[in-house]
Amino acid sequence: MASFDPGESTSERRSLLGRLRTRRDTDTAAPVAAEPDSRFGSGQPSRAREPRHVHAVPTSAQHKVSSAVDAFNSSEHPRTVAGVARSLGAPGVSVRPSEARPSVVNAVVLWELCWYRYEIDLADEPPSVRVAGQGYELDELPAEEREVNASADDRGALALD
Repeated sequence: MASFDPGESTSERRSLLGRLRTRRDTDTAAPVAAEPDSRFGSGQPSRAREPRHVHAVPTSAQHKVSSAVDAFNSSEHPRTVAGVARSLGAPGVSVRPSEARPSVVNAVVLWELCWYRYEIDLADEPPSVRVAGQGYELDELPAEEREVNASADDRGALALD
């Protein structure tokens, strides 16, 4: 008969089935970091961290406008601008940061007979571009949105002046 040895570990005293269950449970558990996590005090193991996805929004107006033009040009919207331009000629373009929302830039593409306002949100990953307004009279636009600071080529791609 086996005697009880206080130095013997608990897993060695268990049955074979009990030891296998313990091994399986520890193999399927989340990985444990080798170093203690300071948030839980010393000696507490930490779970592996999920990778962080951080997207920085430009802070200078010029960098916002430049990033917004790049986002617009990589979207499907230049096709719309090119299609309308084939009928109405080259548009004027106004690209300005939104004063109400720091991560948003407004691009207004305007002709004498109509206009489109695009909203480019630089906080999204990748930046989102959507039609935010459309009209037929230039008087519907605020004066600053009628001030042209960019142009569109024959493919509808925007370029800053």
